[in-house]
Amino acid sequence: MSATKKIKIIKIVDETAFIINAGSDDGIEKNDKFEILDTEGEKVEDPETGEILGNLNTSKGIIIAETVYEKMTIARTRMIGGELTYVSDILKFTNPYIKEKPSHREELLVDESEITGGLQKSSNPIKIGDEVSKL
Repeated sequence: MSATKKIKIIKIVDETAFIINAGSDDGIEKNDKFEILDTEGEKVEDPETGEILGNLNTSKGIIIAETVYEKMTIARTRMIGGELTYVSDILKFTNPYIKEKPSHREELLVDESEITGGLQKSSNPIKIGDEVSKL
């Protein structure tokens, strides 16, 4: 992948699925992780000079490459819930009232007007053009 190419969100399918503008031609592989960046973070100013030193960029969420094409990738949020441990297995079998929480995809906060569908939440919604950083 070109060191200067900025990976960006180019389509919001829903709160769990996004398309980015990089694919196998850029070295992207299935299961690569990306962080969606909030580049409008708090400005950091040098108290002595008043110079703006940069922004504190925060995360809008993590997405994982699921279907990789040559020039684009469908990335989905991580699965959460439904995880069993040895202790929860024992509790589940000894107490019939304990129910396993079904797993589901994490939903991120997106600008709902930009959801376009096409496939089966940070203080700022995810928008078209948001920068993505490979983890």
